[in-house]
Amino acid sequence: MALALPIVASSLRFAYSEPDDRLTLLAADAQDQAVHVALTRRLTERLINGLAHLLEQSSAVAVQAPAEMRDDIILMEHQTALYGGGATTGEAAEPADVLPALPVPQLVTALAISITPATFEIQMQSGETALIHLSLDRLQVHRLLEVLSQRTQTAGWNIAVGTAWMEPGQTAIVLN
Repeated sequence: MALALPIVASSLRFAYSEPDDRLTLLAADAQDQAVHVALTRRLTERLINGLAHLLEQSSAVAVQAPAEMRDDIILMEHQTALYGGGATTGEAAEPADVLPALPVPQLVTALAISITPATFEIQMQSGETALIHLSLDRLQVHRLLEVLSQRTQTAGWNIAVGTAWMEPGQTAIVLN
């Protein structure tokens, strides 16, 4: 049976391919059908910054808060996603250092992101072919951002992050 694309991913596993200087991602759906893709440094940087910006712009609380407090609000949301409460079903990302032997990954050349009232809809494409569809809630997007950030740090990519709350080492929250 041929794989129907795009798969609707229910789990993600990341690794870094040093020879290719790419992040690799194994996305699997609920029926254990999987797609193996590779992300470039440039596309990963755009994904991280784009998702961080969308989290800021779509937060009802942060948008209504004074400008000087917005980063702190999103940082608290980020920390809650990472350290508060337990894992949810359909976890956004599972850390992985080494993926099992897989076919050569397909290079992701485009990402499409849209926001619904409850989810962030992300589609990864190679050329005109949609490969992976993700439907994530806010907490899962925060977890995905954290995994991507950790993987890029491990790869030594020195990704420029355009939001203060995503800078490494941000743990202090200013309460007025």
